[in-house]
Amino acid sequence: MSGLISVEVTTRGLEFDEVVAKLSGPVKQKLLDRLADVAWAHAFWNAPRVTGKLAATIVKQVGEGEASIDVLAPYAVFVVKGTAPHIIRPVNASVLAFLGANGRMVFTRLVHHPGSKPNPWMQQAAEFARGKAEETFAELWLELIS
Repeated sequence: MSGLISVEVTTRGLEFDEVVAKLSGPVKQKLLDRLADVAWAHAFWNAPRVTGKLAATIVKQVGEGEASIDVLAPYAVFVVKGTAPHIIRPVNASVLAFLGANGRMVFTRLVHHPGSKPNPWMQQAAEFARGKAEETFAELWLELIS
């Protein structure tokens, strides 16, 4: 299972499709870039945080006519899709070592992990950006005609 989680940012399917279709290349590209910024910010600020490493791996990729928001952390797919209950065993050592709930070090040969619920925060970021498309376009348009 690949760890890369990605959402596409696009101007296709917007409520004002006819207007977007008539935009020139540079204006359409600016709109796409701004919507990618909106999606990136939403993903970054709403990423689940324990250490902050997951949010730190969120990147915006913008190309000609396309954009995506990617999470590069190898474990991102497990956060987004969730996990079933599973056993964790040491790989490069004879025991696992971690801080327990009481703050003391725990050493054990296995852990029965209860699994985790899916957290679709990346899809929520894409949907948030989609909901901000008309507002973002209006702001861009006002800048262009000013």
